[in-house]
Amino acid sequence: MGLFDKLGGNKKISLTPQAGLLLSAITMAAIDGDADDDELAVIRRLDGSGRTDAWDSAVKAWKMKSLEECIPLAAGSMNSEQRLVAITNLIDIAMADGVLAGAEQQLLEAYVEAFEVGEEVIEQIVDVISIKNNKSIF
Repeated sequence: MGLFDKLGGNKKISLTPQAGLLLSAITMAAIDGDADDDELAVIRRLDGSGRTDAWDSAVKAWKMKSLEECIPLAAGSMNSEQRLVAITNLIDIAMADGVLAGAEQQLLEAYVEAFEVGEEVIEQIVDVISIKNNKSIF
């Protein structure tokens, strides 16, 4: 126990699967320090109004926990099927601006490992999202 741990209050947080999904999305959008409109659109699609209990729980966890703590917290809140949906949305957020920056890639890799999603599945998701986001052909 650290010298100032008592000042931090109770940091035990449990999340619903929806809150875990939102927490992972928030961390992905925020990792590069600039959540752009396309990234925020994915999050809005996931939660709608942003006024739900799941949203409040996700934001509270994001503010109270380090990034390293958020990853297993989000992963532990979802089953394997839910984690697959989450990783698909995280890839969509990371690729929304067309650039997969270093921090985004590292965070995605951490989520892939924590969510226990196979490389072959990730490649399929990336292929589909690349097609979905390719607006240059229009």
